[in-house]
Amino acid sequence: MKYRDVELYYQQSLDDVGTKIIDLRTTDPISAIRLSFYGTNGGTSNKSNFLNDVITKIELVDGSDQLLSLSMKEAQALQFRRTGKMPYMRPGESGGGGQEEHVLLQFGRHLWDPEYYMDLTKFRNPQLKITTNIDAVRAKGATGFLTNTLKVTVDLHVIQEGAAAAKGFFMQKNIYGFTSGTSGDEHVDMPMDYPYSGLMVRAYAAGMDIDENISKLKLNCDAGKFIPLEKYIKDLYAAEEEDFGPAELRYFLFRKDSETVKHPLNHDPIVSVMGRDGGDIINVNTCFSGEFILRFYDHAGGAVAAEELLPFIVKGGCPHATIYVPFGLKEDPPSYFDPKVFGDIDLVLTQKAASAVDVVLVQLRPFAAAA
Repeated sequence: MKYRDVELYYQQSLDDVGTKIIDLRTTDPISAIRLSFYGTNGGTSNKSNFLNDVITKIELVDGSDQLLSLSMKEAQALQFRRTGKMPYMRPGESGGGGQEEHVLLQFGRHLWDPEYYMDLTKFRNPQLKITTNIDAVRAKGATGFLTNTLKVTVDLHVIQEGAAAAKGFFMQKNIYGFTSGTSGDEHVDMPMDYPYSGLMVRAYAAGMDIDENISKLKLNCDAGKFIPLEKYIKDLYAAEEEDFGPAELRYFLFRKDSETVKHPLNHDPIVSVMGRDGGDIINVNTCFSGEFILRFYDHAGGAVAAEELLPFIVKGGCPHATIYVPFGLKEDPPSYFDPKVFGDIDLVLTQKAASAVDVVLVQLRPFAAAA
């Protein structure tokens, strides 16, 4: 086989608020699309404000047909589960500094899959859509992102030679969202069309572990005749760490003493913050649920009251407060969960606290059905 990377657009400008539409006309087999996002911080700082906050939706559509529809957070979390590695992420917080984050949208079982990939010739008007809201966390300006600095580079990972006739592709979509309550079950009617390869749930509230918001998942088929999934999220997290190990990120903070620092790794994080002066004394406390309080002193024991640039590493689980459940063996599509053999499929989420909850489904969609 032969492969090539096609740089379709380099640092294409994005609107502060709006949707960028990019026509995709290539006839080449696309194994994956890599999106590299950039932004520039305001002159003072840009703390705990990530590009994955302001890139609010990524879509691949053919008219009204959604082939992929995810937030950037969801897409990055799926990349970790589908590749075993975190995307490239260099947020940075200092005034005037640049931020860069990537995400890989993979259409096969693995990169360069010769049987499952995106064949855009099967569709009439394929378009990539990127929706942005630069003010999603903090208003643009001195302590946010600078206006008119959001950009994207679009790379296509193309199979040049050796691809078999495409059998299908992995469709990745947010299928349901709601605000969880403090008790009771939320029921989600699940799609009945294509086999399930994976299910991901995001349940985010500041300062809360995902399992403190949604405690349990259950997939109920035909009123309990078959239950392929019934597990507490905390147990799913433990099993996932065995499969993938902890996720890891490194970048620079711009902080002073007693500030709350947020980061993308929700469950059981371990952090290291390093001083750049020989006399720096740094510690953290209340380190859990994707955030911690920084304690930062000088060599005399006085609290540091002006921000400094500090190297930072975090290891943990549940990126962006998500949990993922695979169905079957990744390399063996017949082992995936087939919904067509049932009359009804109900996803039941047990609620514990108020949080923003989203359900993402990965399905193997054959091209015969999409033609």
